[in-house]
Amino acid sequence: MELSPSRPTKKEMVTAFRTKEIMAAAHRVMERQGLEAATMEEIAAAAGVAKGTVYLYFQSKDELIQALITRVGEQMLAGIEAVVEGPGAPAEKIRQVASLLLDYLIRERVLFPAYARDLLRGGRGAAKGYWSRLQEMEERFVTLVTRLFAQGIESGQFIPANPRLLTFLLRGMVRAVGYYQMSEGQEKAVQEALPVLLTLLSSGLTRQPQSSAEVATL
Repeated sequence: MELSPSRPTKKEMVTAFRTKEIMAAAHRVMERQGLEAATMEEIAAAAGVAKGTVYLYFQSKDELIQALITRVGEQMLAGIEAVVEGPGAPAEKIRQVASLLLDYLIRERVLFPAYARDLLRGGRGAAKGYWSRLQEMEERFVTLVTRLFAQGIESGQFIPANPRLLTFLLRGMVRAVGYYQMSEGQEKAVQEALPVLLTLLSSGLTRQPQSSAEVATL
């Protein structure tokens, strides 16, 4: 007999609710104050709890930032998986994935510097569990998008190429936009990059139909 899943206890429900509230408050404060300037005191005040309560759930601001990055990554992966598994041609799905990634750059621009820093450090100084989870999410992204590129190549819509390499190239271009937005302080960088990136994907990736003259010479 299959056992029904146990209902969460009151303590577990309170913990989940309080964690969600603190993370939401931290995101608001960091957007207003900046990643470095935001303090645990301000986050606690925004969440309507004592500073000591925040430390019951997160031992440090770095741990809180890592939790926010993890949550964003999980949400982003869920969105990408929905695109990959949904209806539509591979070319259109790639455009949707690119748009989704750039949209996250806009919405989560306050967290991108911490995410980029962690990548450059290769996990040095990061909590082991967090770094392992970040690596798992990175590989999950590569797996999903590689599958999408492979489908496009197999169907003849994309140029013949290594689909995993194409995934790394797409991820690299998106990260480049994030670095530009971060280093140059260009708030409109992502909006400007979207049509450029989509044009590059369409013109450089999509196999162009052969003209009748080209077909006749084959």
